[in-house]
Amino acid sequence: MSLIPSPNDLLAILPILILSGGGILLLGMQFFFQGSEFRIIRFTSGLILVFAFVSLIASHFFLPGVGNYFGGHYEIGNLGFWFSSLYLIMAFGTILASPRVLEQHNMEFPEFYPLLLFSVVGMFLMTSGTDTVTIFVGLELMSVSLYVLVGMARSDVFSLEASLKYFLLGSFSTGFFLLGMAFLFGGSGTTHLQESLKPLSIAGFESNFTKIGLLLLLTGIAFKIALFPYHSWTPDAYEGALTPVTGFMATASKSASMGLLMVVFSKLPSPVANGEWAWIMGILAFLSMTYGNFVALQQSSLKRVLAYSSIAHAGYVVAGVSLGCEKEAIFYLIVYSFMSLGAFALLSFLEEGDKHVTYESIAGLAKTRPWTSLALFLFFLSLAGIPPLGGFWAKLFLFQRIADNGNAIGRLLLIGGIANSALALYYYVKVGISAYMSSTDGEISQVSPPKTSYGVVFVSAFCLMAVVFGWYFLQPKDLTSLRFNKSAELRK
Repeated sequence: MSLIPSPNDLLAILPILILSGGGILLLGMQFFFQGSEFRIIRFTSGLILVFAFVSLIASHFFLPGVGNYFGGHYEIGNLGFWFSSLYLIMAFGTILASPRVLEQHNMEFPEFYPLLLFSVVGMFLMTSGTDTVTIFVGLELMSVSLYVLVGMARSDVFSLEASLKYFLLGSFSTGFFLLGMAFLFGGSGTTHLQESLKPLSIAGFESNFTKIGLLLLLTGIAFKIALFPYHSWTPDAYEGALTPVTGFMATASKSASMGLLMVVFSKLPSPVANGEWAWIMGILAFLSMTYGNFVALQQSSLKRVLAYSSIAHAGYVVAGVSLGCEKEAIFYLIVYSFMSLGAFALLSFLEEGDKHVTYESIAGLAKTRPWTSLALFLFFLSLAGIPPLGGFWAKLFLFQRIADNGNAIGRLLLIGGIANSALALYYYVKVGISAYMSSTDGEISQVSPPKTSYGVVFVSAFCLMAVVFGWYFLQPKDLTSLRFNKSAELRK
């Protein structure tokens, strides 16, 4: 391996260089732009994301196909392209939706936007890194940035509590991930992810060592995804964080963790991936979708409803990953991210100060804010999987592929997915019942609509168009160019 990177190496990581350099630039700009000039930092952060997206497209189309760079530590491929594009879009939407909330809490902290960019850098490394050390650096860069972002509302005791709980449990899960890396290295003698998993296909001491390592590694990833029973941080962190940050965590962060799970499964030898590991992740998926929906039924705060429903949606996606339905799982993640980002953007617009949006507070909302009510209800209907919205097609494509699997775990996950989707209808449709059919006016409905936030309008309108019409332009069959590892192709 040459110590001097080639031009192709630099082009491969150009988006990361732009995001990292941009984050450092934003930290320096705070000394020159204060008060009302803070919007310049916000504008610059959005511009950096646009440049990073352009460079991502350039690196994808101008490099010679799928390949490894920097001595095999970084991989360029279509899987990474889809996920990286999603991170950048979600981060851009978060920046657009955040100004009103930051002003409400008197939180024009210049650190907000650099932390957002640094977390995206970590996400890039998680899904494009091929070495466990590289992946770990990305995982921690994302996690540490989010720990700070969750506790950004320094005057809010609930935000600080959520940040501390997230940090403590996140550190605990990091220990599992690190220990898993150590066992994988002990069984294979390498930190390269695919090479470190090869002993699973042979009998002997090395295989047992690697199995323990993989189990610990998946435990750390399951925490980041918020699978049951590693979910306990999710409701408090989602509710305590500023709503745009919550939306970013529910979309980009969850997608990055799910992408890492897909990367790990794509590197597993085919017989191993179809064996006990499919059952282990399948059982976790079934428990997650069931637990998330049942607890969501008991919530009144819409942020907590979306927090618990995110656990259920994670279960749906992991069900697809465990059975080798990668394209359908990615499509589901894309649709889910747009649904969630739009819903959280609207919740941030409806919130007043520290008061959370509840079913009771939006009673009669359609009378005073008809367009906001309609958009919010459509996002929740799509999350429920009501046709012809994007959420319906995402579930349909995923459940069809799971049904085609035909084995016992596939049948269990199919029955669980359909039953839980029906169960979730209650708390999703309840939003529309409160907004349109309530005989009394809630707290938010009685307050005059706030000044229009054009960022929220743009984000919600864009996400709504993606949810309503996006499935027509992009479907799982359009993702056939995704070049997964050969072991993943054998499982299809």
